[in-house]
Amino acid sequence: MRRLLPLAFLLAGCASTPVATAPSTTATTTTTETTVATTSPRLDTPRKLPADPCRVLEASDFDEPLFGTPAPSPADPRSCLFQVGPGTDGDEMVLVRFAGVYERPDQAMELLVGDGHSAAVTCASMQNGMQCAEIVAVNATESLEVVVLVPGANSGQVAKAVQDYAGKAFKRMVVTS
Repeated sequence: MRRLLPLAFLLAGCASTPVATAPSTTATTTTTETTVATTSPRLDTPRKLPADPCRVLEASDFDEPLFGTPAPSPADPRSCLFQVGPGTDGDEMVLVRFAGVYERPDQAMELLVGDGHSAAVTCASMQNGMQCAEIVAVNATESLEVVVLVPGANSGQVAKAVQDYAGKAFKRMVVTS
């Protein structure tokens, strides 16, 4: 039961993350004849999500050993939960989830990942720790979401961790043509 309680909070935080109803980003492209505004996420080199979300991160990606075997959440088969630490309430919880079309959440910090893919990071204080989520546009119809929950940490520490894990996961994705 102890191990499932952080999972419940982690998944509850993911479900309550607000999603923007407006387009994700606006960029302006200027040519010699016209200026065109685009509202799509930036996808310089589309990637393909692997079949198993438990394969996008490896034990060597974490500073501490994993507790147990990473496994999909029963509520979301396109996800994988990693518990980092000795198996206590103080463990870092990392959820990797494959999602649909990239949508930047309201109030999210925007950034680029890899060779130029739109990404957004949000953080929130939860009852059991600080939680940050990063959503990365993988291709036109899919995105990668990494959520990190760390008890007793601050938003800067957790934001750095989520960006590191999302970057490593993104690098393992195969480029599509």
